[in-house]
Amino acid sequence: MKNKIINSMRSIALDSINRAGQGHIGMAIGSAPITYSIIGENLKFVKEDPKWMNRDKFVLSAGHASMSQYSIMHFMGLLSVEDMKNHKVYGSKTPSHPEIDMFDYVDATTGPLGQGVAMAVGMAISERYLSKKYNRTNLPIIDHNVFALHGDGCLQEGVALEAIQLAGTMQLDKLIIIQDYNAVQIDSRTEEVNNINIIDFFKSQKFDTFEVTDPTPENISNAIALAKLSDKPSFIQVHTVIAPGTPFENQSNGHNGTLSETQTAEFKRKWGLKNETPFEYDADVYESAEKLWEPKNAQYKAWNVLVEEYQIKYPDVYKELLDIYNDENHIDLSQVEFTESDVATRNYIAPIMEYLEKETANFIGGSADLKAATKVGFSKDVKDGGKNIKYGIREFAMGAINNGIHLASGLRTVDATFLTFADYMKPAMRLGSLMKIPSVHVFTHDSYQVGGDGPTHQPIDQIPMLRSMPNMTVIRPCDESEMKGAFQYALTAKNEQVSIIACRQPIKSFNTLKSNEFKSAYIIKDSVNFQATLLATGSEVELAVRVYEELKEEGINVRVISVPNLQGLVNDDELARALLLDRAPMLAIEASSDSYWFRLSKYNKINAHLAKDFGHSAPGDVIYEKHGFNSTNIKKMVKELI
Repeated sequence: MKNKIINSMRSIALDSINRAGQGHIGMAIGSAPITYSIIGENLKFVKEDPKWMNRDKFVLSAGHASMSQYSIMHFMGLLSVEDMKNHKVYGSKTPSHPEIDMFDYVDATTGPLGQGVAMAVGMAISERYLSKKYNRTNLPIIDHNVFALHGDGCLQEGVALEAIQLAGTMQLDKLIIIQDYNAVQIDSRTEEVNNINIIDFFKSQKFDTFEVTDPTPENISNAIALAKLSDKPSFIQVHTVIAPGTPFENQSNGHNGTLSETQTAEFKRKWGLKNETPFEYDADVYESAEKLWEPKNAQYKAWNVLVEEYQIKYPDVYKELLDIYNDENHIDLSQVEFTESDVATRNYIAPIMEYLEKETANFIGGSADLKAATKVGFSKDVKDGGKNIKYGIREFAMGAINNGIHLASGLRTVDATFLTFADYMKPAMRLGSLMKIPSVHVFTHDSYQVGGDGPTHQPIDQIPMLRSMPNMTVIRPCDESEMKGAFQYALTAKNEQVSIIACRQPIKSFNTLKSNEFKSAYIIKDSVNFQATLLATGSEVELAVRVYEELKEEGINVRVISVPNLQGLVNDDELARALLLDRAPMLAIEASSDSYWFRLSKYNKINAHLAKDFGHSAPGDVIYEKHGFNSTNIKKMVKELI
């Protein structure tokens, strides 16, 4: 009966792709024995509680094989025939690639190859942190595995290799990575572009490895059973054939496409199925698939018995754990005190990290080998029961891993690197924004003032990239009060990521926040009968104040407004009018190349002095001066504006 379920999975996957008019038939058909074995026979989860905290996690890193996942879930009663017919239809539960917003039983949105592997590593880190912190003797309420299914392409993406290295270093024993090894990709056989022995590679990363050359469900499940017993992360290579039973079997053009009505009928006959009508399958397939729930339901029942005892013995601890899974934050940075002022804004981050370490349970993270430079990190590593993650110099993996950490449990993450390396993280941040994951990213060394490290490390185009991303708020504080406000906003944000931008060089403090309420913009220097308004972020606020004072001596009245959150100001008409942006022309000053400032032209005339070119290897003040970030140039622009 198992084979009949698997062959029905293959066939209904083809029905759905044919109806959609286009799709990835190759792995959807070829990986059916693997998804049957993982989801049907081995994945610990239940119908009635799709977000059960102790469920096993399944990440389809090769998201183009989504119909393989959808098909087994259909026969198990989680997706209807209509859902299968609506593959790729707007608003359906069965989009082209799995999406968490569309179907409750999807644990991660995937599609960009490799990121699913990294997110699975993050999920395993989440399990490690929570099990160490909350399990008690004979009460292992957090004890689950993380499965990642990928194809040949995922392991050609650097992000997967970065994450695998970290998983091996951390010895994440709950991680089981499974390869659908069909040795074919879109343009060629894999051997033409990759000469790595994959099993040897995983062994070198201290994984236990298993090879399944005959992909029966029994053989696959046996390998999974051995992997579950391992005290290491595990890799299972399952030999398959791309697009089996189709005219494109074992060929590159089997990756993507559809079959004609005649070809589809022949396909179903090859797999021993009698019903040729699309989406019609025998009742015994559904009945047998329904029975796959019996051991899963027993696991859920046994777990609930444990939880009942746990709640009685440790009610406060259990409440804390529930708050993490429900993403309930209890953050109050008003008690954070700074012992210095007039310093680099990155220096204000350390006391906030100390608060998060001592006063919260739901924040973990670290930096890409830059804890001393960015001030982001914790004193004790996750592997030792602490909160710090040493990602190594792996920015892309860091972002993707942190997406997985939150998806698995509701844990929040804080990560950091230099702003110029935000480009390395961009694909992971984009996917995080798509999933509305509330990650906090800290980017330091934010302008020409990086100085001697030269143009490779002097960011000018990263802030506009970040601001252009949906569900990403960028905050560039100018002093300690704005930094505290930025973190208060970021740590409690819902459905959006926040990037906090900090400088390396010391700058003057203005105590911009007069209360604990964080706003997108604040008046730093005001004037009666002002002729222009200077708008600035971060370190350029100090320059704007200097210009204000010099113009005042010349009898020209201007105002200075710090705009830590430009996106917020642009979208807050009430605040913009309260700040009287419509009363006089504006001049924006920012050491980035971002034209986003001109969206404020709906209120009044605006010009901007922005970064127009890459920098140089020289002292920061010299580069600042040569690129026009000086009072002489800004005063000239103000006078031309008014």
